[in-house]
Amino acid sequence: MWEPVGPLPASVYWRRRWLAIASVITAVGLIAATVALLAARTATSDATTRASDLAVVSAPQQAPPPSAAGTASSLPPSQPGAVGSASDPVGLSALSGQQVPPSSTPATSEELFPDDTPRQSVPVPPPVPVPLTGPVPCTNAMITVGAEIDRPEHHVGERPVLRLVVTNISGQPCIRDLDSARQEIVVWSPEGARLWSSNDCVNASSTDLRTLVPGQPVAFAVRWAGRTSTPGCATVRTVVPPGPYRVRTRVDDDISAATPFVRLA
Repeated sequence: MWEPVGPLPASVYWRRRWLAIASVITAVGLIAATVALLAARTATSDATTRASDLAVVSAPQQAPPPSAAGTASSLPPSQPGAVGSASDPVGLSALSGQQVPPSSTPATSEELFPDDTPRQSVPVPPPVPVPLTGPVPCTNAMITVGAEIDRPEHHVGERPVLRLVVTNISGQPCIRDLDSARQEIVVWSPEGARLWSSNDCVNASSTDLRTLVPGQPVAFAVRWAGRTSTPGCATVRTVVPPGPYRVRTRVDDDISAATPFVRLA
């Protein structure tokens, strides 16, 4: 097979053989180079991907920038007494750009509030057996209604404390609705003109059933601002001038005697 066969010179056949061999070698070399190049590219791509993954894993996590919707939720929880806490509504109004007036308290408003100022108890009458059904309703004959003032004289500008005192004078406990709308404290002029009432501007109706114990006073008080009022607080309130006045109280239609007091200049 190595000897040339054919009509042509032997050199021609040898050149053809060497050309064929060279072509095969060249083709094999090209295939090998192509395979090597593809392998190198694949390795480079894998290395790049691994490096990128490592960079993502090792990179510190960054919080997204706060947005308008997420700012409030990112704030720390309020501490008791801090601005914006539940115990500080003014702080909440400051955050919202609004101002909330301070709530009314018995010390600064003309709203009736229970008063536990020590006072002399009335003599306890002989006890009467309580019915098995419980205490009976208090009739007007079973109670007394009184009017008190903390001092008999006050200067204009001061806030006298006016009191309504209810006492059970019967011999047995009884029940009475002492709803603030059923109570009233009224300031009168010497001529009998109604100047101010605790029910004109405040004291909405609410049920307040009380069991009144014989001889134990139950009192309600108000700090009067020293100004006039009309039902529904419909007119401008004016300062009551110096002079002698009277205060009376009532529970329903049970009206107290008048208690005098003086306003000084």
